[in-house]
Amino acid sequence: MRPDVLALYRFYESALGRATCPIISAKLARLTAPKADSITIGFGFTLPYLDYLAQAEQDAGSRYLGFMPAQQGVCHWPAHVGSRTALVEEYNLPLADSSVDRMILVHALEHANRPVNLLREIWRVLAPGGQLIAVVPNRMRSWAAYEGTPFGHGRPYSKGQLATFLEEQMLPVDGWDTALMMPPFMRPIASRMLKYGERPIGVLGRNLGGALIVSARKQVYGTIPKSAKKVGVMPVLTGP
Repeated sequence: MRPDVLALYRFYESALGRATCPIISAKLARLTAPKADSITIGFGFTLPYLDYLAQAEQDAGSRYLGFMPAQQGVCHWPAHVGSRTALVEEYNLPLADSSVDRMILVHALEHANRPVNLLREIWRVLAPGGQLIAVVPNRMRSWAAYEGTPFGHGRPYSKGQLATFLEEQMLPVDGWDTALMMPPFMRPIASRMLKYGERPIGVLGRNLGGALIVSARKQVYGTIPKSAKKVGVMPVLTGP
């Protein structure tokens, strides 16, 4: 079941949400390279993360927009200027082909009832070599089993499953990380301790985080999706 926009907003206003956001945001920033005059689309519920990235890249002249699926609902963002959010149909994004430099998915891919179609649409709107960063629940960790956070809803993935899935859609992985090493405690004191567990637990293994963060690039040559091979279909490589 997909959390609606109010449930997502309330989570990120809670003590646990306020502790979660900077941890994931810092790891998102490490997977991105600032690019002057670039366009970044956040899809799902990405507003807290777009705030962080926009601040980090404020001198690059980059533009940020928040797209939210119709089933979830939409809210205003950012607070200090005119809204840069839109309610969209996730399988028919209102964007031209090859028009976006970067797509960031948070609370999105795990909720799509047609994830292949979603990735094909993202492939369509990304510029050649454009970057997709997806944040999804790690199926091997307790965050995916705890329904008290948005990471406990939808379909979780393992690292291998996610990498294979992206590569089948001509989005080969070029980097990854995990976040949220400690279990999702809701008490304020435990929430404040969340950030202190990242480094020591991470030393034991990068795959121990409750959220997977995967970076992939749009590939436009030399690849036929495996799903097409299975049914004997030859795709046109100008679109997924």
